[in-house]
Amino acid sequence: MNDVEIGGKVVPAGSMVNVVLGSVNRDSCKYDDPDRFDIFRDKTARTMPFASGQHVCVGQHLAPVEMARALNAVLDRLPNLRLDPTKPIPQIRGNLLRVSDHLHVCFDSA
Repeated sequence: MNDVEIGGKVVPAGSMVNVVLGSVNRDSCKYDDPDRFDIFRDKTARTMPFASGQHVCVGQHLAPVEMARALNAVLDRLPNLRLDPTKPIPQIRGNLLRVSDHLHVCFDSA
C-alpha cells in the first residue's frame, strides 16, 4: 500500500475513504454554481445521475416510471392525503440516499 494524492490532498495508505454520492454533480471546477439546481446546466459536462459506462443502472428508466405509478395509485385511492400542517416539514438528509426521517401526513376518510 502507498499514500495517494487526490485533488491536492494526500490520503495515507490504509486510510478509510468515504465516497459521498450527495456531492456528485456538484464539482465547483466543472460548474459555475454547483449547489444551485439548474435543469439547463451545460449538457456537455458529464454527470452521474445513475452512474455511467459499465456501471450504469439498468433500472434508470424503469425506476421513475414505477415510482410515479405507485404514488399515483396511492394518491388516487387516498384523495384526502396531505402533509400534516401541525408537524415539521420533511427535511431531506443523508449522503447516500437523501431521504427524510419522517413524512407526517393527515387523512380524512370522509
